[in-house]
Amino acid sequence: MNSIGLIELIPDWILIAAGLVLIGIEIIFGLFILFWFGIGLVTVGLLGFFVDFEHGEYQLIFAFAIGMVLLFALRKKVIAPHNAQPDQLDTYQTGDIGLLSQHNQQWMVFYHGTHWIVANPKSGYEVGQRVKVDEIKSNQAWVSPIEHED
Repeated sequence: MNSIGLIELIPDWILIAAGLVLIGIEIIFGLFILFWFGIGLVTVGLLGFFVDFEHGEYQLIFAFAIGMVLLFALRKKVIAPHNAQPDQLDTYQTGDIGLLSQHNQQWMVFYHGTHWIVANPKSGYEVGQRVKVDEIKSNQAWVSPIEHED
């Protein structure tokens, strides 16, 4: 019994070329998903020189099955956790000098490129005064006046 295929047999060189195009796109974008389907298409294209597929849908099903198996089997091994770049957390070291300013009747200290609300304002502060930042917590800075500058 001959079945009627929905897709005509795809020439092997087209499968190989399509697989190489997917691998090339993968190199450009780095998603690491298209690579496996590209390998599947190249494999089916090369296999087509030895195996007689009846219809194009068999070629595509086989190619994408190979791609899925490779994707799930090898993705975690190829993309190892040590290959990923760690997130860089900016933690502000305290103990340096900040510059006081006042915005909307609230004292602020300019420290490490950011204006922080002064959590412990004291009378006698002046705009432009240099203070030592003792602690930063919850978007607020605890400051102390500098006794003498070096």
